[in-house]
Amino acid sequence: MSTLNKLLGFAKRLPGVAKLANRIASNKLASATTPRPHSHSLWSPLDKVDASPSEYLTWHTVTDKNYFDRHLAPADDRFMNALPSNEGTTEFPFGEVTALFERKGGMKEDRSSVFFMFVAQWFTDGFFRSSHIDFRQTTSNHNIDLAQIYGSNEAVALMLRSGEGGKLRSQMIGGEEYPDSLGELDENGVWQVKDRYKNLPYIADKEWMESIFGGLTDSQKDKLFATGLERGNSIVGHMVMSTLFLREHNGICDQLASRNPGWDDDRLFHTARIINTVILMKLIIEDYVNHIAGLDVLVMDNSFVEKQQWYRTPWIAAEFNLLYRWHGLVPDALKVAGRDESLVKNFDLLIREGLSSLLEAATLQVAGKISLDNVPGFLMPAEQAMINKGRDWRLRSFNDYRVQFGLSRLDSFDQVTDDTNLNASLKRLYSDIDNLELTVGLFAEDGGSTLTGELQTAMVAYDALTQIYTNPLLAKENFCDKHFTAYGMERIDATKSFQDLADRNTNRLVKVSVKR
Repeated sequence: MSTLNKLLGFAKRLPGVAKLANRIASNKLASATTPRPHSHSLWSPLDKVDASPSEYLTWHTVTDKNYFDRHLAPADDRFMNALPSNEGTTEFPFGEVTALFERKGGMKEDRSSVFFMFVAQWFTDGFFRSSHIDFRQTTSNHNIDLAQIYGSNEAVALMLRSGEGGKLRSQMIGGEEYPDSLGELDENGVWQVKDRYKNLPYIADKEWMESIFGGLTDSQKDKLFATGLERGNSIVGHMVMSTLFLREHNGICDQLASRNPGWDDDRLFHTARIINTVILMKLIIEDYVNHIAGLDVLVMDNSFVEKQQWYRTPWIAAEFNLLYRWHGLVPDALKVAGRDESLVKNFDLLIREGLSSLLEAATLQVAGKISLDNVPGFLMPAEQAMINKGRDWRLRSFNDYRVQFGLSRLDSFDQVTDDTNLNASLKRLYSDIDNLELTVGLFAEDGGSTLTGELQTAMVAYDALTQIYTNPLLAKENFCDKHFTAYGMERIDATKSFQDLADRNTNRLVKVSVKR
């Protein structure tokens, strides 16, 4: 990756070759492994619900997109039996392997801001959408669709729409726009979900609703926003990002309505939605992926992609789901105006401080390093769940995935990281480098010039680019003035960073960046 960065950085400085440099970089990253369709998924027969994923090709493993895809076939018994135990003990409550992730001293820092963490968590939570009933399954349509604010289907979108001017329901507080409240207090001070939201999937399923909101007081529930997905209020960053993109949607509606006075509510909504969704995809490539990979040459250019071998129907991979557990980014607290604020169950922070203040605070604060030995204690159960899922899904070794993504097989733990203490722990637990499991190796590997190790960077770039460029909105037949309007295309073109998005949607201009 470092060699590619240098060559592309040099090429970008030459007149007339910036577009070529972008194509070279995009094709390099999107060609890291074999193109879809893959031979396997997490599917298993209905009469064997608890069974391991199918080890052989079936019609269902290549067609049933209710299940996550997978890059490699399931591991064999020899590999699975060689894995160290991750059972909880008195010394290691979440297991000795999970303990490798725990932040034991101060937070290790890197070159990202907490705002980058906001984007990463909100983006991936909206995209992967694991089923709450069966984690092998997904409720996603396998395309980036901004379900965080629009919901996962048209019925949900109709609940969230205002029905006027194409806009989403919102509320004005202190002169600023926020998502509508999910519920309200009755005359007895008891919180109730508003009638219009009672059929949201995570509300209609009472058991699911209880698992999400059951531990909250009525006062806390009164601060919840109505969002497209169940995790919309789970962390301050989700509330910040959804508010930012809701304002963008409603602002686009105003501009479209002024230019197209004959358009009805439906046309305004759907046109604003596709513009807003492409703006998100553009920012993921130009601001987010560039930052991860240590590049500055990637721009969204769909003019060449439909001719590439990797241009295939998107299908989210199980490995992509698990590798995005970037909990090392999360600080112990968000620093706002000189004080520490909790990132979770702090539902009124956004309204108290305002969007500008939280965007500024998140940009000014450095995020943690994506690595082992750097996950805050309250997220350790999530790390344990990640490792257990990788084993339940029989993911193959870290080295097998390196080969699959065109990288060399490592010969020793010393090649994974220069951290001598970590090396000693890995050797003691796994004995042989070929026994190192993917979920640990991804976070043990040093990143160098990139935010993540060599394999994780390759996997993130591959999946991100092949999921974005194969989105039907970017097909050349669709991505044009005819459908997006000349204004929409201009707005997309003018949006090159999250700073541009924030400048349009805040009442006070502040610095907004994924970089520290």
